[in-house]
Amino acid sequence: MNNFNTRVSIIDKFARHFKGQFSKKQFAAFTALLYALINEYKRVNLSSLAKTLDADYERLQYFLSESKWNYEALNTQRIELLKNQRTTGFSKEGVLIIDDTGVLKPYAKDTEGVAYQHCPVLGTEALCNVAVASCYSINDRYIPLEVKFYKTESEFLMGKNDPDFKSKLELAKELIADAVDKKIPFSYILFDAWYPASDVLTFIQERELKFISEVKSDRKVYFRNPEARKSYFMQQDELAKLIKKHLWHKVKSFTHRGELISVYAFTSRLKSTDFPVKVFVVFNNTSQEVRTIISNDLGLSEKKAVETYLERWAIERIFRELKDSFCFDHYQVRHQLKIMRYWSLVILAWTLIYWIRQNGYLYRTISTSLKGKSINECKQAL
Repeated sequence: MNNFNTRVSIIDKFARHFKGQFSKKQFAAFTALLYALINEYKRVNLSSLAKTLDADYERLQYFLSESKWNYEALNTQRIELLKNQRTTGFSKEGVLIIDDTGVLKPYAKDTEGVAYQHCPVLGTEALCNVAVASCYSINDRYIPLEVKFYKTESEFLMGKNDPDFKSKLELAKELIADAVDKKIPFSYILFDAWYPASDVLTFIQERELKFISEVKSDRKVYFRNPEARKSYFMQQDELAKLIKKHLWHKVKSFTHRGELISVYAFTSRLKSTDFPVKVFVVFNNTSQEVRTIISNDLGLSEKKAVETYLERWAIERIFRELKDSFCFDHYQVRHQLKIMRYWSLVILAWTLIYWIRQNGYLYRTISTSLKGKSINECKQAL
């Protein structure tokens, strides 16, 4: 295990930005946990953190559970810190990305939120916690924004009709509203084929925001059939066949990362929505895959639509970094409050490394620039 055997001025400087969120004793625990979370562990829990810190286990437990501090206020201040520095700030050219991630908990049935449900990590059902999250991305630079704790309807007395139950789609709308409230500028909202339900798209449209999303292959799009000479709602398979047979001369092709992409675009609408969207039927000539992307930006070009949508993978990189380098999924606490506090501290530890990299704070120390280095490489350098 690698340990910090002395105080590190860069870490202390970062921590002081959040001093106003805590009492003196709380701030000591907060700073200690920040140090602990950027150490290397084979297995992390409060016991291993306490040993690393040479700290009292009960004090750490109390800090995560009973102590009076607000993880939402802490996250708001984290985002303000990033917004207010040129090297870490946001631009209206960036994108807001929404997705969910799973934390496998096969032996933790009593943990709040753990249920046998769809686990995004596996792509199938498993016992897990699920979080719906947002991130910001621009020019290969990405930042986690917010995490929402998801609980299945089975945990509520009245099921999905319980006033306290929130679906993943409702949490996604909250994340969008939160980004707007925090005045984070972005050009598009991106999400995969699971999230473009009609109410989510309408929510975005009514707020005059722009989205780019993939839709499932069975999602119906209004289109004129050149053979039948009539228009009706059809699924992707039929649409792709008609384009290949009758409209291929109108597709636009370009190369993206070594793959030849052909796109047929048209303005239409989805079933169960009442506003126009631009539809992009995307043919990957290398893999032979067909996907359908939609946007309410009717002037969006084929190339920009595809390349912007593919920025969605930034959130997957964040999930991987949080888990692989900062133990996002290694918690051994059971209640929602403790889990959310732990997750907020993990995201803060990730932000510390990002802040150091973007501001070049280790340049003189290690005689090399960390620009372009991954978060994990910067963590190792620290």
